[in-house]
Amino acid sequence: MKLAWFTHRYAPCLGGAETFGRAIVRRFVGAGAAVDVFTSDAFDLWYFNDRRRARVDRPAQEWIDGARVRRFAVRHYPGQRYVGRLLSHLPVWSLQCCWASYMPVVPGLTQVRGDYDAVVAVGFPYTIFSYAGWKTARAAGAPLILVPFLHLSTPGDVVNRSYTRPHQVRLLREADTVCVQTKLEAEAVASWGIPERRILTLGMAVEQAQVTGGDRDAFRQRLGIPVDRPVIGQLGANDPNKGTCDLVRAVARLNASRPPDQPIHLLLAGATSPDFERFLTTIPDEARQRWLTVLGLLPEEDRASFYAALDVFAMPSRTDSFGIVYLEAWANRLPVVAAAAGGVAEVVRHEQDGLLIRFGDLESLSAALKRLIEDRPLAKALGQAGQIRISAEGYTWESRFAVFAGRVWNLARGRSVGSIYRPHAVTGAQAGRLMDQPGRPA
Repeated sequence: MKLAWFTHRYAPCLGGAETFGRAIVRRFVGAGAAVDVFTSDAFDLWYFNDRRRARVDRPAQEWIDGARVRRFAVRHYPGQRYVGRLLSHLPVWSLQCCWASYMPVVPGLTQVRGDYDAVVAVGFPYTIFSYAGWKTARAAGAPLILVPFLHLSTPGDVVNRSYTRPHQVRLLREADTVCVQTKLEAEAVASWGIPERRILTLGMAVEQAQVTGGDRDAFRQRLGIPVDRPVIGQLGANDPNKGTCDLVRAVARLNASRPPDQPIHLLLAGATSPDFERFLTTIPDEARQRWLTVLGLLPEEDRASFYAALDVFAMPSRTDSFGIVYLEAWANRLPVVAAAAGGVAEVVRHEQDGLLIRFGDLESLSAALKRLIEDRPLAKALGQAGQIRISAEGYTWESRFAVFAGRVWNLARGRSVGSIYRPHAVTGAQAGRLMDQPGRPA
């Protein structure tokens, strides 16, 4: 099998879609498939519109985990945000898929061609990558599998509107399969007239060995955090939409009523958005010195120790379709605090393995954090429930790959023999036997 994989960012970039992509792609390669990954050279998402942000400083073409990765250079032009916004309002589907104020300009991406057996495209709202995948699939006569990661938030929310526009719905209708992560996402896709047989509800997974077993005391000592200090942490893009600003405000509110020498420490890891960086300038230096640490990008080798150093994991986000980091926190027996927005409300079960609050509700967020810091038996019970759940319910990439590969194989087989698609699940080993693709470079 020869597979094309389109995505807005790829390794070494970190994020939910990026983690999903690398986990599934490396298993396709391990099963014998030849995989070409087509992506951008953006290291953080803000590079799409700002050349001052980070880009991937690596060759335009390289091999990662046995897959060939081709990075298309993002171009920056004067006024591109305004031009993109203008073109996005024209009643032309192809223009709407490729242009918006936030959309990158990626010359050559939509011209990718090849004799592919299947094409996978990942990640809305950056639909230029999915549109490019659609063009490649149609040129090859191959099935198209879209994995949009819809951030549905709450109805009427600006985030919801950014993922449910007519051109995006049409793009999903063009797919042979739409892979979603939660029941909420599946219901939204079905409401747009996409048949149930073309919707695959998959869900995310966690590499437990990579995120557990960290050294709590050594990591805290390195950061100058006392061993007895309560620590709340967030790992992900630090941005208002992820609830990071609210998290800082909530901890500041709690610390205002605590003894000065016994504050709750807030540990933030991940890329920082321009909006969050501006917000940080409003935080007094005293707070950053006493109870706030912004780590920036976290090296993979520090991931397990980061979780080990925490007492509570919190990411009250409205821009997540699932949230792999909640699984990582549970793998470390940590209670979590999340916003009841989009698919996260299905992932985190209120009062069972975490606490849910309404996005933007600072009062509820502060109360939830205080409750978990002060009620340690509750915090322990929620964290243990999360750990039991991910072990019992099979949140592994092997199980996710088996289902996803089975669907892709069925679609590719239907293309080659002209049969009607009939889904069935296969194991990773079965997928390897089915995917007979000689000649893959070592």
